[in-house]
Amino acid sequence: FRKQLEDYVREIHLARGYDLVVTPHIARSVLWETSGHLEKYADNMYPPMRTETGDYYAKPMNCPFHVLIYKSQTRSYRDLPMRLSELGTIYRHERMGTLHGLLRIRGGTQDDSHVLCTPEQLVDEILRAFELTREIHSTFGFTDPVVELSTLPGESIVTPEMAERATGALREALERSGLDYRVAEGEGSFYGPKVDFHFRDAIGRLWPLTTVQCDFGLPERFEMEYVGEDNQRHRQV
Repeated sequence: FRKQLEDYVREIHLARGYDLVVTPHIARSVLWETSGHLEKYADNMYPPMRTETGDYYAKPMNCPFHVLIYKSQTRSYRDLPMRLSELGTIYRHERMGTLHGLLRIRGGTQDDSHVLCTPEQLVDEILRAFELTREIHSTFGFTDPVVELSTLPGESIVTPEMAERATGALREALERSGLDYRVAEGEGSFYGPKVDFHFRDAIGRLWPLTTVQCDFGLPERFEMEYVGEDNQRHRQV
């Protein structure tokens, strides 16, 4: 059954213009320092592995690796949007009291995607992510999501201006989508606001199964750029 599920996920992403990627399970500390994970997320990461070339950490998220794929060469506006998809295994040192079933675990595989685009493409790409989310979940009978716009928490790596731009893009996409939603103040991630899709299980409990996030922090911290039509370098979204 797992192979069937993974094949389905890969095929639906390929059909929607994603490139399939595979990234390492560990990385040197400098990557997690640059991304902000060691500053804001270290309590949820496993202790470092000490080596003669420095400390290595098991990845709690795939995001920084997808950034490195983007930065592996100079990108043009003609390359965008770039859509990357990975069935990536992550490792999180969750507290004992928060572990639950298959949804809150210390090691698992995520259907994880990142879209790199221009500011003009941003809202349309968020809408595409909403559509993909609803198509995948409806395949398994989850058709009535409870949608939340989760705003930036008190501790974050982004500036208020970045947070306002990101929240505005998510809000505009929600308004254009026609989805009913509620606002969850301060429930976003440390690197940006997000839209959470919650679904009910057989006994009516709500579970967050998909998150669509808007991240201006990593492009800033990793100095992600593309060459625009004006032949000038522009900061990546």
